[in-house]
Amino acid sequence: MKFKSRSDAPDLNSQLESLFDQVWRSEADWRLWGRLDATVFLEDLRAKRAENHDTERAA
Repeated sequence: MKFKSRSDAPDLNSQLESLFDQVWRSEADWRLWGRLDATVFLEDLRAKRAENHDTERAA
């Protein structure tokens, strides 16, 4: 990113704040996707257990 003059460039604090904001948003997204993955994993596990339970009953 090129600026015409030094006054056009954001100050260091603004740049750092923007960087932290991006990191925090990414971490929030990662936590959300982690929870979704865990939920899908548990639901698959429940379905497999229920299927095994039904086949054991039938036998």
